[in-house]
Amino acid sequence: MNVPYNNGKIKIGCNYQPPQYVEYDSDMLHLQSCLLGGNKYAALKRFLWKLYLFAVAFVLTILWMKIK
Repeated sequence: MNVPYNNGKIKIGCNYQPPQYVEYDSDMLHLQSCLLGGNKYAALKRFLWKLYLFAVAFVLTILWMKIK
């Protein structure tokens, strides 16, 4: 709704623009953290992803050792 309120002397809200939708993804957050100097959310997400990959590799290694 971009209809200004006009009381005859002034127009209120004629230059209002609603905030634009911004979609956040991991690549954008990573790039911003590299360029702007650290985004705690992106760093935490990257750490948890590495921890998950390490856990999966550890479990697969244990299973492989049990089979042999």
